[in-house]
Amino acid sequence: MLEVFQFSTITIFDMKNFFQIIRIGLLAISSISCQSKNEVNLTTLLNEMVDREQITRFPESGYQCLQASSYNRESVSPDEPGWFADSDGIGFIRTEENNGQKEWVIMEDEGPGVITKIWAVCFYYGLNDTTGANIKFYLDGATEPVINTNFFQLVKGQDFVKAPFADESTRAGNLYFPIPYAKSCKITMDNKSFYNIINYRKYPEGTAVKTFTMEEFKEIEKLRTKVASTLTSTPDAIGQDITATKELKMNESLQLELPEGSASIKQIEIKIDEAEDIPQALRSTVLIGEFDGKETVWCPLGDFFNNVGKIQPFDMWERSVKEDGTMTCRWIMPYNENGKITLKNLWDGPVSLSVKIVTDNYNWDENSMHFYASWQMDPPTPTFPLYDWNFLSAKGKGVIVGDEWTVLNPREGWWGEGDEKIYIDDDFDRNFPSHFGTGTEDYYGWAGGVVPTPVDEFSKPFLGNIIVANPRSMGYNVCTRTRSLDAIPFKKRIQFDVESSCGTRQRWHFLQYSQTTFWYAVPGVEYNRKPMPEMASKELPSLEGLQQKVEEAKSQQYIVDGALETEILKVSNKSELVSEDHAKIPMWGEMSSGAMKELWFEKPGDFAQIKITEQFEKSKLKLCAAVGRNCGQFDIFVNGHLKCSQDLFSNHGGMTNPYLNLGENEPVDNAFTIKFVFKGSNQHSSAVQNKYALGLDFFLIENDFLKR
Repeated sequence: MLEVFQFSTITIFDMKNFFQIIRIGLLAISSISCQSKNEVNLTTLLNEMVDREQITRFPESGYQCLQASSYNRESVSPDEPGWFADSDGIGFIRTEENNGQKEWVIMEDEGPGVITKIWAVCFYYGLNDTTGANIKFYLDGATEPVINTNFFQLVKGQDFVKAPFADESTRAGNLYFPIPYAKSCKITMDNKSFYNIINYRKYPEGTAVKTFTMEEFKEIEKLRTKVASTLTSTPDAIGQDITATKELKMNESLQLELPEGSASIKQIEIKIDEAEDIPQALRSTVLIGEFDGKETVWCPLGDFFNNVGKIQPFDMWERSVKEDGTMTCRWIMPYNENGKITLKNLWDGPVSLSVKIVTDNYNWDENSMHFYASWQMDPPTPTFPLYDWNFLSAKGKGVIVGDEWTVLNPREGWWGEGDEKIYIDDDFDRNFPSHFGTGTEDYYGWAGGVVPTPVDEFSKPFLGNIIVANPRSMGYNVCTRTRSLDAIPFKKRIQFDVESSCGTRQRWHFLQYSQTTFWYAVPGVEYNRKPMPEMASKELPSLEGLQQKVEEAKSQQYIVDGALETEILKVSNKSELVSEDHAKIPMWGEMSSGAMKELWFEKPGDFAQIKITEQFEKSKLKLCAAVGRNCGQFDIFVNGHLKCSQDLFSNHGGMTNPYLNLGENEPVDNAFTIKFVFKGSNQHSSAVQNKYALGLDFFLIENDFLKR
């Protein structure tokens, strides 16, 4: 008893200190708990990947979605030649030696971040090499890689990451398993870089991120299994059901009012029960969503559900189409006070529809966003000259979560060389996009190498090559990509472009585009895509109609308006070794009026001059010149003033696009004298019998003469 009493006495004596210790301990536990809650780690990232509601709120963490890729480094500015340079598989940051081995650095970031998606073509400099190189991940400055494995096996789910987190598509693979890092990340290849795209989040300095380890990867096996099962099984949402069935005649609507107050749509099911022309009904039956008094969704059913020209079953995380034609959307569409969904028939044939909407309560807060689906369609587009086709431009605050692109291709052959170029916030000041891709099919998670056929169709949780026309892509082709951890937030402004580019670069060759962008935005956002009932109500463009337009255009010669054709201008002065028509400059694409002036230079310092006479006032001059493997580097002078220095080398022969800007110039003796001085050649250029080319297509002269 004495011992017990003594213990009790001591306990009572130190009770004040005891509670102080307990209090400090609880505070420490609380601090650890809060830190753990706010920490970015594999568990939080995997849970976020399948949290349908989290993507409806603007991310508080303030991360940027950035991209590294093997795009051609000839592209430096939208204002300079090379902006549409192809051969996008060879770019990299630098080479370096690590542990005695030469490696190619393909991605590098300082500060906390997460790798969210990696795409790679799964053949290496030729269709026969399907082994390729190893990929290495160096995290937080470590000299040894935490991951060192075969690149193709990793992205195809044949290594430690399995499907659906990594999976093979068509001649390519996509890794979606997140790789977080606290301080830095460097990714290399142990052989020369080939086609790759890496998306990653860059968090603000000070963000707590737990760096990836193989130990933690193994520890969360149960969570990985659960998330994988969630991504590949899409049970119906649970909530309040709203159902309706109706036959819609031309310009008739079916309108469904949603519950009042803060709530959300969790799922929409739509089925065309009957229509004389299903492809037309898919285009001319429009889905309209209005939330809190603003129309944010306006899109043909077929385009919204990747079904253009026919019913095509597929299954993805956010949308699916069943064999019986039931179309399901699982994107959550929240609102604060009220909302409604409308289906409208813009065609003169009746359409019978069944609709089911599942709604539930939603806690609208300051970070909540409305859902948008913005559709557009252009008349047939010539495939030359190249240009950037705009998906969406918006000002305000929001998040891009997906897109769909439909291309009607009039002939057998490849229709999509174009790279994505996505400008976000501060990118506009530096005049270069955060996302610069390597090709249209690469952006959508698969790869070319051969002309695609229906064998190449697939749908994965976030990627789909839903429709490939037969034969060999002639007809309607539909690709889609949706985003989870690789969603793209913008705080001030975004411009989402994709190059309009294909394997046939001729003015007479046309493609027909339609496109949908899926995104969320806080109230007050402004954007450039408005409803297009005049396009949706038209007869669905046909392959035969587009082919006829192509045949008609073939008889029309490509001539640039206002062009002063250089082939009609004489060389007023030149060096002895400069020759005309030494050889033909290879060309991918057309020349204005079908010809250009071809000059060939041998030694640095060689020059040629062209004089444009009958000029009487200050004028802006632009020049369209050839680029290619045989082209040299030149200084270009106007009336003795250096205007630009230009390397005209390119892996593919073509024309400068945009044109070379020679600035404003005062005529001297009523003329502009343009002098080209040969500086030498790019290290990759190829001479033709010791000579390098300068191809001049035309000049553009802009002044006020015609305004007077």
